[in-house]
Amino acid sequence: MTRRQNTIRETAELCGRGLFSGDEARVRLCPADPSTGIVFVRRDLPDNPVVPALAEALGDGFRCTALQRNDVEVRSVEHLLSACMGLRVDNLVVEVEGEELPASGGSASAYVEAILEAGIEEQSTERQTLTLEEPVALSEQGASIVGMPAEEGLTLSYVLELDEAPVPPQVVTFRIEPDSYASEVAPARTFAVESAYEEFARRGAGGGVTDENALIIFRDGSVRTARNGMKAELLFPDEFARHKVLDLLGDLALTGVDVQGKIVAVRSGHKLNTAFAARLRSMLAEKRAPEEYLDIREIQRVLPHRFPFLMVDRILSIEEDNKIVGLKNISMNEPFFQGHYPDYPVMPGVLQIEAMAQVAGVLLLQKLEHTGKLALLVALDGVRLRRAVMPGDQLILEAEAARVRSRFAQVKARGLVNGEVCCEAEMRFMLVAPEVL
Repeated sequence: MTRRQNTIRETAELCGRGLFSGDEARVRLCPADPSTGIVFVRRDLPDNPVVPALAEALGDGFRCTALQRNDVEVRSVEHLLSACMGLRVDNLVVEVEGEELPASGGSASAYVEAILEAGIEEQSTERQTLTLEEPVALSEQGASIVGMPAEEGLTLSYVLELDEAPVPPQVVTFRIEPDSYASEVAPARTFAVESAYEEFARRGAGGGVTDENALIIFRDGSVRTARNGMKAELLFPDEFARHKVLDLLGDLALTGVDVQGKIVAVRSGHKLNTAFAARLRSMLAEKRAPEEYLDIREIQRVLPHRFPFLMVDRILSIEEDNKIVGLKNISMNEPFFQGHYPDYPVMPGVLQIEAMAQVAGVLLLQKLEHTGKLALLVALDGVRLRRAVMPGDQLILEAEAARVRSRFAQVKARGLVNGEVCCEAEMRFMLVAPEVL
C-alpha cells in the first residue's frame, strides 16, 4: 500500500558529544520539499557541502554508519536515520556542525522526541516503495541478512549471538509501525563487548561514551556501565537485539524508499547492513529496465527536435496513469560542455528543464492521443535545480500529466541522478497543430 511522503512541520535542534570522537556537535532538523530525501548539510564547512543519505554515499565507518561525498563526511548517522524510517519522515534537511552526530543517549529516543515535538506533516507526493518479490540474501563471516516477500509493511527480525560472552541468544521480531517503534525499538541503547571497548581505547575512540549512552558486556557475561563499571539495568530483557533492529532500520534508510517485506538478520553489523541496503537500492534501478520503450528513432517520429537539441535518448516506460520515464546519458562530448564551465563541466540548468519538457512532450503527443500536434512549453512554476549534472551521469527524467485539455496540459516533471532529485518543475503546455506556427 502506497502512502504520501512526510516531512516535519517545524525545525528542531539537538546538541551533544559524538560517541566516538567526543567532539561537541549541533544538529538542526529542518523541513524539506517532497522528494528531497534526507540530506546532511555541513554548516561548519565552507560552502555548506551536502551529503545525501543514500547508499551511493557510503563511507568507511568504524562501528558506525558514515556517509561521504568527495572529502566531506558525516558519521554516526544511523540513529537519526532509524528514527526517520521508524516514524516515516522521508524529507529532511539535517544541518550539522561537526563531523559526527551527537550520541544523544546512545539510542534513537532523543531524535524521536525531537521529530514528534516538531510535528510530522504529510505532503502531496507519493512515497516510493520497493516490494520484495523474491528472496534476497547476503552473508559474510558467519553473519547473514535475508529479505523475503511479505503481504504488507516491513517486518524486521534479528538473531543476536555473542561468541565472546556467555549471554544467551536473543531473538526479536518487530513489525515497523511508528507507535511501536517509538516505544519498543527507539529506546534500546548502544552496547559493545569488552574487547570492542578495549579496541576503542587503543584507537583513541569512544571519547563521548558515558554511563548513560553505552552498555558494556564483559567476558564474564555481566553488563555494566561504560565508565564506572557499575551493574547496568536493562530497559528490556532483549535490549541488545532491539538495538540491532534499531541500527538495521537506520541502515535500510539508505535505500531512499520504503521497503515492503520481511528481513531476517543474523549477527549482522553496519557493514553487512549497509551492503544489503545498497543491494536493495540497486534493485530499484533493475526494476526500471524497460519492458515498453521508445528508442531514439521512435522518439524522433514523435518530437520535432534534432541534434544538438534533442535531449532524450530513450523512453523507458509509459504508464496507463499518464506517467512517463525517459533517460538522457550525459556524455563528455555534449556540445554545451565546450563553453559551459569547460574546466568544471556541468549541464546547464535550462537544458535540464528542456530535457524534462521533451519527455513530457513525448507523453502528451504519444500517449494522450494528440498525434499530429506539437506541445509548446508556455509556462514554468516551482523550478528547482538541486545538484550538478556532470559527464558520466545518467539523467532519469520523469513526468506526470496532472491535467490535460484539448489545447492545454499541466505536467509535473523531475530529473534524477542515482536516485537523487537534481531538477524539478511544474510545466504548462499549449497543444497546437504545426500549421498554426
